[in-house]
Amino acid sequence: MTEDVKLNVAVPRHQRDVYDEEADQMGFASRAAYVRAMVNAGRRDFGLDPQGSGGEDTTLAEFVERRIVAVIEDADGASRDAVVEELTGDIEQTVTECLARLDDAGRIDYDIQQDGLVVRSEDD
Repeated sequence: MTEDVKLNVAVPRHQRDVYDEEADQMGFASRAAYVRAMVNAGRRDFGLDPQGSGGEDTTLAEFVERRIVAVIEDADGASRDAVVEELTGDIEQTVTECLARLDDAGRIDYDIQQDGLVVRSEDD
C-alpha cells in the first residue's frame, strides 16, 4: 500500500458543487474518491494505466464494498435485503440513464430484426 498525499486543484465553486452532487448520486463516500475515479476514467480514455505503472486501480468489488458501507452508515444500520435493494436500484437507475445517453448520442439503437439493442456503426 502506498502513502496518500494531497493534490490541490482549483476549480470554480459551481464545478465543485456539481462534483459533490454527482459524487452523492453515484454513491461515492467523498468528493476526493469521486475525483480520483474521474481522473482514472480520463486516463483510461487516453489509453493510460489509471494509476501509472505498478499502481492500484479500484475494482468494481471495491466500489461495491464502499457503497455497501455508505448505505449501512446512512441508514444507521440496515438489513441485508435493504442493502441489496438499495444497490440494485442504484445499478438499474444508472443503467437506464446510460442507455438513454447512449441512445441520445446515437451510439445505440433498437433493432426490430434482432429484437434488441445494437451498437450503431459510423455508416448508420
